[in-house]
Amino acid sequence: MKSAILIPFILFFTAFPLFSQEEKKINIFDNLDLHCYGELTYNVFDWETYPDLRNNFDLNRVTFAPEYKFNKKLKLEMEIEFEHGGTGASMEFDKFEEFGEFEIEIEKGGEVSIEELELSFQPKKWLEIKAGRIHVPFGYLATTDEPLDYMTSTNNNVEETLIPTTWFEFGLAVKTTYQKFSAELALINALDNSAFSSANWIKRGNQMRFETVNADAFAISARIDYSIFEESTIGVSTYIGNSTPNRPKPDITQDAFVNLFETHVHLLPGNFTLNANILYGTLQNADIVSSANRNLSNNLNVKRTPVASAAFGYFAEVGFDLLSLLTESVSKLDVFGGYYYYDSMYKTTGDVFNNPRWERTEIRTGINYVWNEHLALKSDITLRTIGIPEDNKETTFTTAIAFQF
Repeated sequence: MKSAILIPFILFFTAFPLFSQEEKKINIFDNLDLHCYGELTYNVFDWETYPDLRNNFDLNRVTFAPEYKFNKKLKLEMEIEFEHGGTGASMEFDKFEEFGEFEIEIEKGGEVSIEELELSFQPKKWLEIKAGRIHVPFGYLATTDEPLDYMTSTNNNVEETLIPTTWFEFGLAVKTTYQKFSAELALINALDNSAFSSANWIKRGNQMRFETVNADAFAISARIDYSIFEESTIGVSTYIGNSTPNRPKPDITQDAFVNLFETHVHLLPGNFTLNANILYGTLQNADIVSSANRNLSNNLNVKRTPVASAAFGYFAEVGFDLLSLLTESVSKLDVFGGYYYYDSMYKTTGDVFNNPRWERTEIRTGINYVWNEHLALKSDITLRTIGIPEDNKETTFTTAIAFQF
């Protein structure tokens, strides 16, 4: 029997404790919590690669995360995300991957989506079982994705460029904790390689553009974290899954396993903040995927550009709270700097051209004023260099208002 047939039964028995409770009248609002976060940015561009790129305002996201507790052990978590201030389709001019053509974007420029719908059962303090559309336990941003979790005005471009963020998939996960260790293992639906591209590697592969999600193949993701001290962790995570069976059409017979590995550090020693991440991934038969993707329909809304057999990225950031020199306060004023490297075509196979356009290095520096645990004002400048020999500088100045409650 295929593992896919077992999934509905696993989900049912995970939720069974909900239905085994004695019926009693309760006030729904007594057990309902609401968490919300978001960010608004103003961006100024000076790019040699794209001289006529316009400055803009962007309501990046507003996310509502209600949580309902059925009892002490069982709860339902949800995330409803509004991106870019609206709903519907938008049109985008793609200078690099569509050869100067206009592209209709369904996922960008106005989207409302239920990112997470997770049923969580915690029979023991050290054990949690999750089912539904769950958070994939992979990457630095898996635990630091809310806007007050990071110093920069937007998420780091390493993960934002190479993999889905924030990453949710349908499946089942088990999480356990022991002293300062935590570990999580998840079985989730695998990616779809028809949306892989030169610029963003596997980022668009999580089937967000479809009404339903193909589930002919599943993936496994695992994560281990160690808490050095309060709010400071180091850890590793991995992901493996075949991205061929979930293509919209069965036009490839060869496997195309995606293998990902990363290690991350998030430290708060005294008044300093130290963040670092290394990410490496491979794609099996990337040349076959690239060839098949060239023949896809325009209506599928994918890039149809060559795909790399390996991608690589890393970053390191350090910040210091200047207000700590003056007085003890709930407010912080972090001055920070970071170095970032990411190449979405780090290695190629077959006749796929290793385009240096997609090798990028950044130096990012700025300030992060955290007024309290609910509100922050950020401003930074990013100096990015592209791997081409001329006209390869991209300077971006960003100011952001971030909130959470």
